[in-house]
Amino acid sequence: MYFSIGPKENLRDFFNYREEYKDIKEAIKRGERLIAIQGVRRVGKTSLMNILFNELKGINIWADGRIIEKSKDLLEIISEGIKNKGGIFGSIKSIGISIAGIEINAENPFAEKSIRKAGKINLFIDEAQYANNKEISKALSYLYDRFPNITTIISGSEVRIINEVLAIDDPSHPLFGRKIELIRMKRLTQNKSKEFLIEGFKQLNMKVKEEEIKEAENKLDGLIGWLTIYGYERGIANSRDALEKVEKIAVSLVGEELKNFLKNKKNKFLYIAILKYANKRRWKELLSVVRDELGKVNSTSFSRAIKELLSYSFLENHNGFYYHADPMIREAALKL
Repeated sequence: MYFSIGPKENLRDFFNYREEYKDIKEAIKRGERLIAIQGVRRVGKTSLMNILFNELKGINIWADGRIIEKSKDLLEIISEGIKNKGGIFGSIKSIGISIAGIEINAENPFAEKSIRKAGKINLFIDEAQYANNKEISKALSYLYDRFPNITTIISGSEVRIINEVLAIDDPSHPLFGRKIELIRMKRLTQNKSKEFLIEGFKQLNMKVKEEEIKEAENKLDGLIGWLTIYGYERGIANSRDALEKVEKIAVSLVGEELKNFLKNKKNKFLYIAILKYANKRRWKELLSVVRDELGKVNSTSFSRAIKELLSYSFLENHNGFYYHADPMIREAALKL
């Protein structure tokens, strides 16, 4: 069912993105070792990975990037996953493995022999941009070079996963020169958003007025995560003012994401001001309106904040203009 809440479990419930699914399956078949799925939040990356996790043969191991602080964390996850013939890891458990850098020795329970004996391993890393970039890159490089039986599939926000986690164009980066298969997931077009809602309501034997669907597709901007919640509220929960409820839920969720992002920022009001005024403005104009609100703002600090907001997919840049990556970001920023 298209409007079921949470990451999808199987392909029949997953709308669109068949080409991306097919590209990943073909990449795995031809032996690609590192596959990166990029895209903004709520575009369906986790659902696509979840479907593959449930389908692929071998030992399937899932790790949340937010728990990977050191290279050994990822290696420990793999070790534990091999012991349990797969698994989902949302928190690190100490299993007594001591790794200096990424050196492995024969006495270590995570010895190379045990990895190779395990057969085919599919390692999924979700939200990779939240991991310690340097450490996860070292671990991925080590796995790529030493273990042809491991295929790693990672997902993350568009800019940061390319520029920092993978750093494809940086000769000093641990992964430089390795073959990386890039799969980009884009938000739905207006026509696809409309099709998704119509087909989803059809699954529920419902017919919704065209103007309602039009309003939802306009406000939710092709992000299948928000469109799914709208479909659930309108078609399953039978909520009154479903779109209004979805917007309230979405603003609350995005607000929490922004709070987590900003919690260690010394100049968080600069980031908030940028997010309030970013939509459809060029760099110079945006700096001007931010200065109108905050007073003196250093252009270097401003540029650094812009870069970081792009890296974490809160902003997008199209032809020199900045846009919110999610239509709920401005409303969430206004409430901070």
